[in-house]
Amino acid sequence: MTSGQPNEDHAAYRLLLVVPRLNLALLEEGKGRPRLPHIDIPRYTRTAEQITEAVYEIWALRTVVIDWLHGHDEPPYCAVLEILNPWPSPCGELRPVPIAQISEEVLPSDVLATVNAMLDGNCESRGPFSRFGWIKKAEQWVRDCAEDQALNFTDVRQFNASGAFALVRFGSRSSISAYWLKAVGEPNAHEFVTTSYLVDQCPEYLPKIIGMRGDWNAWIMEEFGSSLHSSDSLVDFEMAAIRLAHLQKKLVGRTHDLLASRFIDHRLSALISHIDELIDFLEEAMRTQTSTRVPVLSRGRLREIGRLLHESCGAMDTLAIPDSVMHSDISPGSILGDGIGCVFTDWCEAYVGNPFVTLEQLCVHTARKTNDPTLWRASLTSAYCSCWRDVLTEEQIGRALEYAPLISVLSYLHGRGDWLHSTRRQEAEFQSYARSLARHMDRLAASNGQTGVEWQSV
Repeated sequence: MTSGQPNEDHAAYRLLLVVPRLNLALLEEGKGRPRLPHIDIPRYTRTAEQITEAVYEIWALRTVVIDWLHGHDEPPYCAVLEILNPWPSPCGELRPVPIAQISEEVLPSDVLATVNAMLDGNCESRGPFSRFGWIKKAEQWVRDCAEDQALNFTDVRQFNASGAFALVRFGSRSSISAYWLKAVGEPNAHEFVTTSYLVDQCPEYLPKIIGMRGDWNAWIMEEFGSSLHSSDSLVDFEMAAIRLAHLQKKLVGRTHDLLASRFIDHRLSALISHIDELIDFLEEAMRTQTSTRVPVLSRGRLREIGRLLHESCGAMDTLAIPDSVMHSDISPGSILGDGIGCVFTDWCEAYVGNPFVTLEQLCVHTARKTNDPTLWRASLTSAYCSCWRDVLTEEQIGRALEYAPLISVLSYLHGRGDWLHSTRRQEAEFQSYARSLARHMDRLAASNGQTGVEWQSV
């Protein structure tokens, strides 16, 4: 779509299509004067992927998103793209214009100044990927890491883009079907450190990483199978549960090293220290609820949930189960399988704490994959627990499974914990998410025979 009109299902973007070698941009005619081309893309999708695919479909131009800038209005936003086609190249109704001749009616002067800084390579503050030509440097980096200077890339697909973030798949015809580049910036820059630690200590549980680059906060991975997001096989997820347990057992006793490698502290003592603060926040979040579709949990019920959280964490702590790595984003999309084995990726939410919490989160995610979630939970739990029986007693395992559901929701709510002292706690969307977790904790408490729900009117 090229209407440029946002609606409920689509978002509009302006496009600054740049031929950097010649300092040209492609404009279209609109109401008798030049303007940036517009496209609409579906909301809640990978924006960079959608934009580059749409540009190729409409104008047959291969592009890479360099960065995002504001225009005269927000939205639509302006995506800055580098044209990768040999120039000159057919581009339909678009016409090349020297960037120096673009008027302020097309783009504000401060935006044009930023674009010129990108062209001159003077935009270090925006991040390493806010530079024209970085994709070619990335391709060469892949060749160097693969030790194959003849490597040709048949399909380069960009999924995430910004000055400091990147996710790109480099398809090839070599023995390795594709290579992936991932780069992270703030607030996720710690993922580079956590991934580096895992590569050093247990590389067999990650996709094969063939290169890491500190100045980009990036790494190169060989493609491994496909994500379990597309799998409906219980066997695949049982394998994931087994591999998760083996990974966690391997890292038992490494708490100091994990914390030093920027794994977030979710040990029971750390979670307990934040329960009261989290319950106070949930009271605030309940007071801001405007929807009448679901009841508001009363202050008294939230305090009761807080008491149950203290009791559950304390009881879990007495089991003396050793802490290890936790993957708090253990969705099917972060598990890659090839029919024989599996590996784990996307370690942005890497924590250290009770390992059974991650099993519970895996079971919750996989419940959405089947019409028989009870069977799947039982099978995954059996596979996972069988790996721990050489170091834990049946009583430890059984009680850990009992306490884990409530603690896992607490772990999700706390997350990295930085939001507790930031403006994010006032964001309506985050408060809505927190209320949904509070109601989930309430249901878990009620299902275990705890005090029933106490309601108050909205």
